Amino acid sequence: MKEKIKKIISNRNFINHCIIMLIACIIAIPILNSHLNIYFDDGIQHIARAYGTYLDMKRGDISSNVIADFTNQFGYSWNLFYGPLTTYSIIALQLVCKNFMIAYKLFMLLCLIFSGTAMYQFAVKFSKNTNIALLASIIYMTFPYHLTDWYTRNACGEFMAFIFIPMVFLGLYLLFNTTENHYYLTFGAAGLLLTHNISIWITFFFAILYILCHVKQLRETHVKKGILINIMFILTITSFFWIPMLETRLTTDYQVYEAGAMANSESVASHSITISQLFATKTEENFVFELGPHVIIMLVFSIMTFKKLKENIKKQYIFYCVSGIICLWMSTKYFPWKWMPEFMSIIQFPWRMLLLASFFLSIVCSINMSVVIKNFHTKDAMILLIICVIYTIALKEHIPYANESIVAIENCSLGIMSGKENENVAGTARAEYLPVKAFQNRFYIATRENASYVLQGKAIIEEEEKIGSRYTAKIQTLEEQAIIELPYIYYPGYEVRADGMIEKTFETENGFLGIALSENDTVTIEVKYKGTQWMKISKIISLVSMMIFGIYVWKER
Repeated sequence: MKEKIKKIISNRNFINHCIIMLIACIIAIPILNSHLNIYFDDGIQHIARAYGTYLDMKRGDISSNVIADFTNQFGYSWNLFYGPLTTYSIIALQLVCKNFMIAYKLFMLLCLIFSGTAMYQFAVKFSKNTNIALLASIIYMTFPYHLTDWYTRNACGEFMAFIFIPMVFLGLYLLFNTTENHYYLTFGAAGLLLTHNISIWITFFFAILYILCHVKQLRETHVKKGILINIMFILTITSFFWIPMLETRLTTDYQVYEAGAMANSESVASHSITISQLFATKTEENFVFELGPHVIIMLVFSIMTFKKLKENIKKQYIFYCVSGIICLWMSTKYFPWKWMPEFMSIIQFPWRMLLLASFFLSIVCSINMSVVIKNFHTKDAMILLIICVIYTIALKEHIPYANESIVAIENCSLGIMSGKENENVAGTARAEYLPVKAFQNRFYIATRENASYVLQGKAIIEEEEKIGSRYTAKIQTLEEQAIIELPYIYYPGYEVRADGMIEKTFETENGFLGIALSENDTVTIEVKYKGTQWMKISKIISLVSMMIFGIYVWKER
């Protein structure tokens, strides 16, 4: 037993992973402060989404994509439009620690650790050098924009994306440059797709660029086969998310898909940053976009490094260096965002390109140091990573703190709309995931009672009871057909039964769930969220493909 312990301790990769965990814990010290404002910027939305989904699960609505308690208890669906991985990760941690505040902070810490280990895994395969890999992972973890996402923006989807980006490029590297396993591409791309919609598109662009740089190798059978296998697994494993999202898109018009609803070319251009912001951050600014003097100095050595690189790594180095520069350029006012195609407005904020820049430049910096410093040893990597940590600590003034301890999410007012223009509500943000008709009738939502309305004809509605996504009532129609508007925002997946028989549903003029009942009839109405047929099929596809993928990985390893 002692020999096994000694073997583990002497394992360099094990030691480096311990260092990564230690550095993450040091960086995470401020999360112990009860005044840390985890609700700042996007934080309240992500935590509220997890909390609302958890309440549905407690009521037994495990398969519901609609958070029943939001939008004045008429339901709101984050989960049909936004990847579920962050939400269910926080919920899983909450089940362990029994506290949403602690669960969220633990989620933050785990994301930071896993992003470092993912980067280490990539860099050690790429460089074949554990010191380079350790330095790359620490630069990546402490990159100012990474920690801005983590501490200030509380952008759960984006800071979790830091885990999967190295996996995508590790899979691509192994596929095109080795005969080793390339299934990391599936892990990375599927993880991104289930985490952050915008990050997957940004990463996809540079993944295509990487493939184009290796276009000659596409002729090789194992490369073509590997790409097809990964695409198949990525699409099938994530089908439980993208199939319902696509079905929802085709079912009715939702505000999020309206032209300019989220952003347009002009608004994107207005959020681009200046070159000076890449070099220094003003004290009063919340977001830190600077690279840091240590990173800038390490990048300057690229001129010296390129000449000394071995041929087998030079092509890869050029790709990461050029890609990092492109990302920096795209984040600034010098990139022509105003003249870009409208679909590129999905990025919303050009400085999001720093997400990929942090990955590319971390690799470049670590390689530069390994070339510039002769006989690059562990002590050299340790000195540099200590510099990274010290610089990070110096940025602590940009961490948002509240005057008082943060109120538990259970005591916050969530998802209640007042109907005001441009209203930002905790739990529903700017209501972008409402149907267009509902979005245009937000004052109606704010003033409407949580009951069924008769829109056409005459009917008597009695014995109404609504709990979450479940509703029952007795309805008696009179001399003509009655159009009944049920107390639910229109999303696909609700099942309405009248005396046990399934009724056809539709979207009312107000963006709510509607049914038509025959004249002179008395029926008992039951409403449940069960999901559509395609939602059920997509879950089966995902489950089966996950099992097949697990067998495939086991065989490959």
